[in-house]
Amino acid sequence: MEIRFFSLLLLPLAFGALVPAEQFFDVLGTGLKEWRLVFRGTAYINKSMYVAYKDGSNVPAVIHDACRKTNWSQPCDTHYRNSDALNHWSNIMEVLFGIVEGGKLVKTIVFNGANTDYMNWFSESHYINSSWPDLRTEPHQFFGISGHDSVNRRFFINHNYNGCPNDAGWVAVVDSINNVPCDWEKDEAFPIIKYAAAEKFENWNTGNFRNADALVVFVKYSSGSSIVG
Repeated sequence: MEIRFFSLLLLPLAFGALVPAEQFFDVLGTGLKEWRLVFRGTAYINKSMYVAYKDGSNVPAVIHDACRKTNWSQPCDTHYRNSDALNHWSNIMEVLFGIVEGGKLVKTIVFNGANTDYMNWFSESHYINSSWPDLRTEPHQFFGISGHDSVNRRFFINHNYNGCPNDAGWVAVVDSINNVPCDWEKDEAFPIIKYAAAEKFENWNTGNFRNADALVVFVKYSSGSSIVG
């Protein structure tokens, strides 16, 4: 039997409120609309993605509908922060981090959301699985949303530094173009979302890296209903 909820979805009791059903998506193609979109960071708009995620102070009051959906082929020229979800981080079972390029979700990492807050879930200790199998076995020099703070490398998973030509890792948001130390992170606009395009870490200079269009974060709650589309 096909079940549809046309108005509101009741979320975990920790929220004590109804949440619009359109905030939930079947991101992984399971047939369940169980992932709530809580953040989208857009590349090359010259607004800090870290600030947008952390407190939303550079996110406009009016957001284009495309920035809140998963039809990623549609244009979006801002960051999107679901302040209700991020400011009331509770009862989270899993967190899905995704990289979007060319209208498709090209890379994902799933994290255990239990006993986390909205800043510390993105970590080695909460890692479950990802599009990069070697994330489980290789060492990580940086693994966090704050990343390498002094050089504005955010949502940063890095394998090693050994002088700029030898730096290597998996994903980085270059959140400034002012006084960046390495050639691999220089561009004419920011934020730059760089990701290793194959299934392993790469040299940031010579490896198989691509620049993405967006970064997305979804949460799955440990109780409450899902929508079957």
